[in-house]
Amino acid sequence: MSARALISNAMAGGLIGIINITVAISIAALMFAGTKPEYFASGVLMLLIGTVVSGVGGTLASGFPGVIVAPRSGLAPVFAGIVGGVIATMPAGGQQGAILPTIIMAVMITAFLTGTVLLALGHLRLGRLVRYIPYPVMGGFFAGIGIIFVQGGLSVASGESVSMGKLDGLLTADVLLRTVPAIIFGVTLYWVQRRWGHWATFPLFLVLGFGAFYVALYVGGWTRADAIADGWLPLVPGAEISLPLVDLSAIAVVDWSVVAAQSASMATVALLSAIMLLLDTSGIEIITERELDPNKELKVVGITNMLNGLAGGYPGVHAATDTAFTYKLGGTQRLTGIVYAAVIILAITAGMGFVATIPTFILGGLLLYIGIDFLVSWTWETRRNMPLHDYVVILLILAVIAALGILAGVTFGFFVMVVLFVITYSRLTMIKSEMDGTEHGSHVDRDPACRKLLNRKGHQIWIMRLQGFIFFGSADQFAERIKDRVSRKRDGTPIRYLVLDFRHVNQLDTSAVQAFRKLAQLSDKESVQVVLTEVTENLQIQLENIDFFTANDTAVRRLALPQLDDGVAWCEDQILERQGYEPGRCGGSFESRLGKLLGDSTAAKELIPLFEPVEVQQGDYLFRQGEDGDCMYIVESGTAAVVVSSPDGRDRVVRIFQEGAVLGELALYTGAPRIASVRVEKSGTVLKLDAGHMEIMQRRHSRAARLFHAFVVKLLADKLDRATKELKHYA
Repeated sequence: MSARALISNAMAGGLIGIINITVAISIAALMFAGTKPEYFASGVLMLLIGTVVSGVGGTLASGFPGVIVAPRSGLAPVFAGIVGGVIATMPAGGQQGAILPTIIMAVMITAFLTGTVLLALGHLRLGRLVRYIPYPVMGGFFAGIGIIFVQGGLSVASGESVSMGKLDGLLTADVLLRTVPAIIFGVTLYWVQRRWGHWATFPLFLVLGFGAFYVALYVGGWTRADAIADGWLPLVPGAEISLPLVDLSAIAVVDWSVVAAQSASMATVALLSAIMLLLDTSGIEIITERELDPNKELKVVGITNMLNGLAGGYPGVHAATDTAFTYKLGGTQRLTGIVYAAVIILAITAGMGFVATIPTFILGGLLLYIGIDFLVSWTWETRRNMPLHDYVVILLILAVIAALGILAGVTFGFFVMVVLFVITYSRLTMIKSEMDGTEHGSHVDRDPACRKLLNRKGHQIWIMRLQGFIFFGSADQFAERIKDRVSRKRDGTPIRYLVLDFRHVNQLDTSAVQAFRKLAQLSDKESVQVVLTEVTENLQIQLENIDFFTANDTAVRRLALPQLDDGVAWCEDQILERQGYEPGRCGGSFESRLGKLLGDSTAAKELIPLFEPVEVQQGDYLFRQGEDGDCMYIVESGTAAVVVSSPDGRDRVVRIFQEGAVLGELALYTGAPRIASVRVEKSGTVLKLDAGHMEIMQRRHSRAARLFHAFVVKLLADKLDRATKELKHYA
């Protein structure tokens, strides 16, 4: 390491160490505001121990050696709640001196639990877990932290307990005298930091604040005892505090039931630590232009905080702002973290007496500075970057935290976001597209006469492709939409067949399943056949449990089929049966059908000899993909299918040709290679018209050829028209 790098890293570590000592004292002042002085001193020691352990662990094991891991001020309000909760719930007449050991043990267990949770998240590779926390809830939480820091700053500076309902206590002359300098210090520090943002601003303000106070103390002829008595310096019995914080005798008086009562707050600290760590890890990546593994950072800080819990330290996580500060000064090596920890160790070994040298207006001013920064960032600057309803949620959470506390505010925020999600998601349509049977024909190609009939009767089939998560917020809307469709006639034709495709549906909850009871009742009442396609196994079981599906011999059928085309094909078969056609057989000889299609029986007789009957067996291929398109076929009997090979080597049937269907005509006319393969699925006979016989048709039967070409053009136009109509609904 060069001399320049050595100096830069040492200076960066030393400065951030001094700053974090002051911040640690401010946080301890917030945690133990209104308690006994020895509690405050123990709090300072816990913060400093946590700073050392976190700093060393981070710099030795993190993916970025210059990272600063430190106790986070954002956790202070929760710890203040733990301290207050312990004091409030300690039983009257309990063992003498049990309060402080119980507080320390609660903090130690919280740190150890936090470490355990972070380590588990890292091992489970859940580094992206933070994305599941709604952003407005995080914003409201951080804004609430801001108001708590402002209250804490005013409390530390004034020596009075300050809350939203006790602001009048600040209006007395002696309290204002102590509070106004803290407000000036905090607001000015914030303004200067925002305007210039130079690394030296913070240390300079600390030096100026100390200098101004002690000059005023000297000029006024006060002693330190006078300043402590008047509330300008904290009362700290430093000589009484030593390591370890809790010995075996102290553990014996801990009230474990009181510690257990803080479990909700402990869990909150663990959750917030994970959120802060992951957010700041992302920030550090941007600042340093280095990629970090969030799961590794979780493990590192997890182990570090487990050690914190054993040592009696306040939990710490990555601090992006501190890391940015040292990075600007050239602190990119492990030396930065080592010097940082060494400075804190010197402060601990010097005893707690040095804490009594820091003026309360500086401690309070620093808390005000942090609070103002949180409030401005999360209640003002975010207003431009989010929808109005999300911004209102942040303000509501802030109000609840100010009135009822941080846990109530966060819980309220989650509740509001769940309600907003339900309202917003229920407004989204769960219907991806709607069409009738004339717009979406099945994958079965039939005799043109049958297709003509289906084009007339296709309005009886209504197809709805569903999507998303159908749940209690949208189930009723779903049921009403179907009821509206069934009750209205399309071109004077009632809907007789309803096809619901579930291919794009993620899940249905119990309320949505119950909506199918209404659908079954509607189906029976209106005599509407219902076909569900691409239904998951779980949903099918749920529907079977409510007796949704019917038997095969019932007048009104409700059934499930594998694919959408299967469902539409079943409905088409039902329409043809009602018109007297058997499935797969549209009636009449080939000559009679061809005569009807050409509109001239004489022309049909002329063309019949040009078609070669070919007997085909199941499994035969009429042609394969890539072969020359030198002929077309008409299915006389049996069934053929277009098959496509999938990447896994399996063949998938995408289209079926039944009796009377025409296939391969386009390739015959264009001469282009076959774009797919056609395989015989059911043995039968096909009529083949090859290019040679097409030429004979042109030469010898020109009139019949014109009629045949017109028929093929109409056939292609009909296919194109159906494809165009269907595409409109998929756009």
